[in-house]
Amino acid sequence: MTSRRKVGSTAQVECADCGAKDAIQINLTLPDGTNVEFNSCHRCEYRWWNSDGQVIDLTTVLEKSRKGAAG
Repeated sequence: MTSRRKVGSTAQVECADCGAKDAIQINLTLPDGTNVEFNSCHRCEYRWWNSDGQVIDLTTVLEKSRKGAAG
């Protein structure tokens, strides 16, 4: 089975929760074509998603992934 999700670049960012400078950001394109950023903090393990400069929740990411995979 082939995944249609595309992984782009990574970057280090500031954690939105604890402010640590060692959070990582991974840019992805979901199967429906939506560009998202997955962020994860190495210090406090807080995780968050962004799309078009706005924070989105995991449920939204999963819904967008399913919609694209079904089409």
